[in-house]
Amino acid sequence: MIAELSWLSATAALFFVYILGEVVTGNMQYKPKDLLGPRDNLAPYSPGLGRAKRATANMIEAMCIFVPVVLVAILSERTNQWTELGCMIFFFARLAFAPLYWFGVPVVRTLAYFAGAAGCIMIFLQVLPFTGA
Repeated sequence: MIAELSWLSATAALFFVYILGEVVTGNMQYKPKDLLGPRDNLAPYSPGLGRAKRATANMIEAMCIFVPVVLVAILSERTNQWTELGCMIFFFARLAFAPLYWFGVPVVRTLAYFAGAAGCIMIFLQVLPFTGA
């Protein structure tokens, strides 16, 4: 398997961790009886659950950019050391982003976000028609 697919698979597994973080936080706030029903009258989210939900939503947005650009690089056979490095940077930035968001760390979380965006840009620059391999 090429490295970019390995990083893509690892990022999908990491996405599952984001969802688990949200689930665990939700189960800490609400009773099982509340979560088994239609959830129409749940109390407002605690700050921790709100952060977990926003972190997951942010990961969904990031994956909507990361997955297609990686697949385009692979399918167009334009993978190289820059696409691999971009995937690696994206993964580790998103790995750091989740706990930073969950625990409300302000500035470093933003730096992790921009590092992940930089990883996506590195990959994207390799698939543009006038750049890359």
